Amino acid sequence: MSDIVHKWYEDKKNVDEMVYWNKGELKKWERAVADFFPREAKILDIGCGMGREAFALFDLGFSIIGIDISEEVIKQVTKLSLKNCYDIDFLVYDGYTLPFDDASFEVIIIWAQTFGLLYGDTYKRNFLNECKRVLKKDGLLSFSGHDYDYLMEHHKQYLSGKKFYPYANTEIYWEAFLPQELLSHAKNAGFFVVLCEPGKIHKTEDGIVLHCLCRK
Repeated sequence: MSDIVHKWYEDKKNVDEMVYWNKGELKKWERAVADFFPREAKILDIGCGMGREAFALFDLGFSIIGIDISEEVIKQVTKLSLKNCYDIDFLVYDGYTLPFDDASFEVIIIWAQTFGLLYGDTYKRNFLNECKRVLKKDGLLSFSGHDYDYLMEHHKQYLSGKKFYPYANTEIYWEAFLPQELLSHAKNAGFFVVLCEPGKIHKTEDGIVLHCLCRK
């Protein structure tokens, strides 16, 4: 993963701010996607951050492992998990290779901004192939990204091409997508696409999120 991304998420100041984003609930589109997951499925949460999705999915009866590139993130989310008595393992990984055996999970999620931090098509293709490796037969992958059309309409000043810069005077950005681009990423990795659509607005400031659910 880019040094820009790694540096941002190892900065304790930035991670401390992430604590306040954790409300322990799924967004509308996430709840809808979770309805497709098998009961009590084993889920890998890639780019787990401060555990919002992991904690909410655990409360719904799923088994979760969360991974993130940031040691600072994993340190803080592990402390938060123990404090609230969640039986979830949170692990640091290198951003490229998933440290699990083949066919380890029924479901993988790459939610929030994570997919847009996998800069470049080659990185995404290799990473989705790695996801496919650790999914069981007929396993599900759900990934999301910023909607380019929405950003062009509402936040054009923060865009440079398909790069979305939400923070002033910083190098970090999220790639934004058109629906057909998410479809192409899934199909090029050999997944069968179940759905690919804009997610319903959770809060006005969240805007529109594109998400894709596909099957191995």
